[in-house]
Amino acid sequence: MDPEPRFEQLYRSYADRVHAYARRRSDAATADDVVAEVFLVVWRRLNQVPEEPFPWLLAVARRVLANRRRAEGRAAALRDRLAGAGPVSGGPVAAGDERVLRALAGLGDRDRELLLLIAWEGLDEPEVAEALGLRVNTVAVRLHRARRRFAEALAAQDADVLTPMEVRR
Repeated sequence: MDPEPRFEQLYRSYADRVHAYARRRSDAATADDVVAEVFLVVWRRLNQVPEEPFPWLLAVARRVLANRRRAEGRAAALRDRLAGAGPVSGGPVAAGDERVLRALAGLGDRDRELLLLIAWEGLDEPEVAEALGLRVNTVAVRLHRARRRFAEALAAQDADVLTPMEVRR
């Protein structure tokens, strides 16, 4: 059987059932992503899909969900470390410069990732574009915005440090 018709037949026959499985274990947006990832695996391994594919599809969906949970756990741990009292061990942030870590922790994931790839990993814009699968121009625009938001987060911390007496002046 030609790969495209077989893939389309599998998708038509099982996507709703895989979505229902994922939806019972996650939110709607995650369930949509799980279905997309499952059928990406199907496309890549079409020759390995068994004759009775539904159990195999559910096994793939289960692994996708498990990978997502692990990734969310790692992201939460990173946010906790960034929001913690000190710099991440081995990072280039000077000891005691907690305001930088708090500002980073307050940024969105996308902004923080861009800034960390540039500052901590030492990548340039073309390398960041390759790492994130983006165009260089897109990275440049996002990086400009991320730097602005980071500066605003630092300024907001400085404003929070002012005493009521300094604000009245």
